[in-house]
Amino acid sequence: MALDNTSKWVEGIHRAATVLEVTLAAALIAAVIMNVINIVARYVFGQSLTGVDEWQVYLMVAMAFAGSVVAAVRGQHLRMDVLTRYFPRAARRVVGAIEAVSAVLLCGFVCAISTHYASRMHAIGSVSENGHIPMWLPHSIVALAFAGMTLLGLADLVLRLMGSRLASPPPAVEVVAQVSPEAAS
Repeated sequence: MALDNTSKWVEGIHRAATVLEVTLAAALIAAVIMNVINIVARYVFGQSLTGVDEWQVYLMVAMAFAGSVVAAVRGQHLRMDVLTRYFPRAARRVVGAIEAVSAVLLCGFVCAISTHYASRMHAIGSVSENGHIPMWLPHSIVALAFAGMTLLGLADLVLRLMGSRLASPPPAVEVVAQVSPEAAS
């Protein structure tokens, strides 16, 4: 029963990641449309749309940070596993657990710092120069993304303790020594 609930829980997280992924695709399309409109306005009509560049930059930054949450769910984040992929299974599990705990601690730290910074931006009422975008908004995206990655890391740790994983681990590489017939003689 607990394993069935766990799989439903993992499936729900993956569904939420898919929704976020589709939202990010729509945001990318919106950024491209904003860019095309601004280019046409600038080079055809000689008028630049004030603040569109800022909106586009902040949208791209938001997509990068929100995309990191999707990558975390899918297990597609960057890894330095050049050596560990050759470790025995037990050693890979230990290194993976250390990696997971480290990621939770680091993401939690960045979440706390960025939350504090975004709240300071809100308190002083800082806005961008041209688009008059409240600066706490783009800075909040960083905090939200790292909060998401922290929660996903905690969920992965709990799942590891239960003998499961949030994302499928990368396949192990089997090292097989092959000796050519010429070298053997």
